[in-house]
Amino acid sequence: MLKQRLMTGMLLALGVLLGVLLLPSPLFAVVSMVVIISIGGWEWANLTGYKADNSRNILVILLLTVAVASYIWKSLHWSFITIGVLWWTYALMLLFNYTKEKTGFEGRSWLLPASSFLILIPAWLSLLELHARLPLLVLYLIFLVAIADSSAYFAGKAIGVTKLASDLSPGKTIEGFKGGLLGASLWSILAVWYFGLSFGNSILFILLSLLAVAMSVAGDLYESLLKRQANEKDSGTLLPGHGGILDRIDGLLAALPVFTLGLSIIGGVGV
Repeated sequence: MLKQRLMTGMLLALGVLLGVLLLPSPLFAVVSMVVIISIGGWEWANLTGYKADNSRNILVILLLTVAVASYIWKSLHWSFITIGVLWWTYALMLLFNYTKEKTGFEGRSWLLPASSFLILIPAWLSLLELHARLPLLVLYLIFLVAIADSSAYFAGKAIGVTKLASDLSPGKTIEGFKGGLLGASLWSILAVWYFGLSFGNSILFILLSLLAVAMSVAGDLYESLLKRQANEKDSGTLLPGHGGILDRIDGLLAALPVFTLGLSIIGGVGV
């Protein structure tokens, strides 16, 4: 299993690296739409009760329709991205109040499938805007979330005691979260040196990166909520040893709109 996991991870990393750096923006938009909207939407449908082929297909088709329409009308990009940020602000409240006895979705079961439109589409459009701004920023954010996740894992294993969200993800600890922030801080400091940012922009860029990391934890927890509601261990089986696409990009889905919108406000990189 470890060998399979490593092999899949290496191939996935290589594919992402080549896709981000070599694909022109229109082709990058198509490929990323297939991954995030089509495959991600398919897995989302499975996790939210749309397991029958017809209902699952309808949800994916609706997602694709809205995604294509929003892509064509570029003036809508930032509206969707802003909606995504607002949704994650609301989702934080849901996650904070979640318990095994009270999920927050009683009488609102429609909210879980409907939230796919508020998460997948804003994340995809954020990715396109970030890629158009500077492809290296896409890689920066991917590595930022990955480094924070790995740092949190090792810190949690070493010194983790206090549970962060025991009802959703028993393995996550506050100490691990702090370790993730530390790892992300070091990566963001390296980035501001590489991008040659001024002192003021460096501080803002680092703070924005840490905010994106904090939000990525919310993305991870929200997918845990979906899987717990569906009584599933993974979102899918597409990636041997890793589960599904959503298992790999859950944190990134939440980090993307926050980081992209924040970067458009503070500027300083890729402008």
